[in-house]
Amino acid sequence: RVRVCDRSKSDSLLAVQASFGDADIDWQLGCEDLALLDGIDLVVTSPAIPDHSPLLQAALQRGIPCTQECELFLASYPGRVVAVTGTNGKSSTSTLLHRALARAGIDALLGGNIGHSLLADQASWQTQQVAVFEVSSFQLERFAQHRQVYGAVFTRIGSDHIDRHGTVANYQAAKGRLAKAATEFVIHAADDPVANDFTCSASRRGYFSLEAPGPGSAGIEDGLLRVRGDSGPPTTILDQRAMKLIGDFQLENALAASLAAYWLSAEAHPIGVALATAVPLPFRLQLLTSISGIQIYDNAISTEVESTRQALLTLAKTGRRIHWLGGGKSKDGDHGKVANMIAEYATTAHVFGAAAEPMVRFSTIPTTGHETLNEAFKAALLTAKAGDTVLFSPAFASFDQYPNFRARALEFHALLRDRRVTTTDQD
Repeated sequence: RVRVCDRSKSDSLLAVQASFGDADIDWQLGCEDLALLDGIDLVVTSPAIPDHSPLLQAALQRGIPCTQECELFLASYPGRVVAVTGTNGKSSTSTLLHRALARAGIDALLGGNIGHSLLADQASWQTQQVAVFEVSSFQLERFAQHRQVYGAVFTRIGSDHIDRHGTVANYQAAKGRLAKAATEFVIHAADDPVANDFTCSASRRGYFSLEAPGPGSAGIEDGLLRVRGDSGPPTTILDQRAMKLIGDFQLENALAASLAAYWLSAEAHPIGVALATAVPLPFRLQLLTSISGIQIYDNAISTEVESTRQALLTLAKTGRRIHWLGGGKSKDGDHGKVANMIAEYATTAHVFGAAAEPMVRFSTIPTTGHETLNEAFKAALLTAKAGDTVLFSPAFASFDQYPNFRARALEFHALLRDRRVTTTDQD
């Protein structure tokens, strides 16, 4: 029998409760009484629950086994698991790998932190199957030492979620637990100093870079994405001009996915077709529309500075003036770092929410501060001229005004739809 508890009693949770109908579940919403642990044999925690949670601490003190959804999956799944993590690009890389495997005729599933529980696919689990499994630092910090995965793919490891992990070292150490868990292969950026220091006992360690590939790596040579085995010449996957994804960071995601798919026995041609037909996931860097000659780009997935830097770097290559639209709650309190980075690429900045006042104070380019996203967006459009670019890439967490980054992203899309409807001179 299952007891579900949450100290919140929000409308979204009540909606989830209602969706279960008359199922035999003991719902305990809006409370956090330690008596909720009475009669409990196993505690399954959401990754969002911090270690200092009173209920979690009480469960540990009572000796009640504690686990998480990803552990339940790994303990039961009969196929091969390839786990994907990193600071940015986890979902894009996971999706590209899954697309490549599926195009190559390899039975594959996709789930985990990307938003789908693979436990829901239990009826279709097979021994000869690959599960592409995205995992976060929150999940990895509680990753059982005895858990194993077939392969581990890392996008670049930077700094994030310091408000949860306490230090950059703790965050990076959580990521490193996945490298120790991989039995067959580990893949990461060739020049990533953090990933290069990860302890790894897998039988193969591969690398990706934007340079020509060496043995056991993926890279770019003469504009072609290529993978290379441990010996012999490289194999061409596709011409990078055939890809719809933009930015060097997406090229790295594609290279990481290509090498993993190649090592999982996918042929080069289907991998290339999968990459060529892939479009950006929602809220990842892409051109949404043009209003009065102003290009509007969306990179709403960004909740930290590196993701925004990559987006700015990509758009700076177009030669158009960039007006940055961002804001939210800082994860580490270092607004000066963000302001300096924005000033390297943007002509103006328009900031909303908790970051508005400190960003205006630290900025060295014309910057406006606003209470709401709507006000900041209006200011950006008023400042921009035909031929310019407005980039929505928050660079900060959403929790000052929104429940999550998705809610903030959806508001931006709604504002853009309203703006397009009321603008008569759009192109």
